[in-house]
Amino acid sequence: MSKSKNMISPRVPEGEEMEEQEDLSLEEINSQFKLRMKEYRNFVKFILGELKLKDYSKVLEIGPGPAWISIILVQESPTISLTGLEISEDMIRIAKHNVIDEKVENKIEFIHGNAKDMSMFGDNFFDAVITHDSLHHWEEPILIFNEIARVLKPNGVFCIADGRRDLEIGAKVIFHIVRRFISKQMRYYWKTSIMAGYTESEIREILDQTKLCGKFEIQTDLFDIKIYNKKK
Repeated sequence: MSKSKNMISPRVPEGEEMEEQEDLSLEEINSQFKLRMKEYRNFVKFILGELKLKDYSKVLEIGPGPAWISIILVQESPTISLTGLEISEDMIRIAKHNVIDEKVENKIEFIHGNAKDMSMFGDNFFDAVITHDSLHHWEEPILIFNEIARVLKPNGVFCIADGRRDLEIGAKVIFHIVRRFISKQMRYYWKTSIMAGYTESEIREILDQTKLCGKFEIQTDLFDIKIYNKKK
């Protein structure tokens, strides 16, 4: 049973860029993100399997962070070429180290920029646009959704996954158990990302104001919300 609106905490925006803290370097954040490889592999499996991303596709990942999803995607489908559009220059530095370590640097390039202005890419440029855990950072989501619609080919696929704010009791229990095993700063980031997340109804209201209106499906699970192409 879904929660009524008055039972859900108000959304608290988190800001667009994850910044390095005195007691938590981006290298440490990278190591914490790497612990989520199973989650990332499931996301890639959904894109390749359910959305049937084709070989030799040009893929845009918005907010790749340390690039673990990008890396897994090109490892699973070596003919794919991937562009990561990242707002944090420091995170690009970490991502470049990771792709070199994983020997996929010839498959992935990174561009510093904000997804609300993707004028560096032409119309109908990408076969796929993906993003994981960046939606709650977007300060102007309507602009970004419209840019996704513009740069995506007519027969292209998109997948946007993020945490949801309207957690049920089971998710809250898991959160309080898992938080004991991660650093204090990572607990803080996890909590603020949850509070910055959207509910399904909020996402539908936003998307209905964009060029993706009528072209999307939404799937939710215990923690996350996934937006992707409407099945034809």
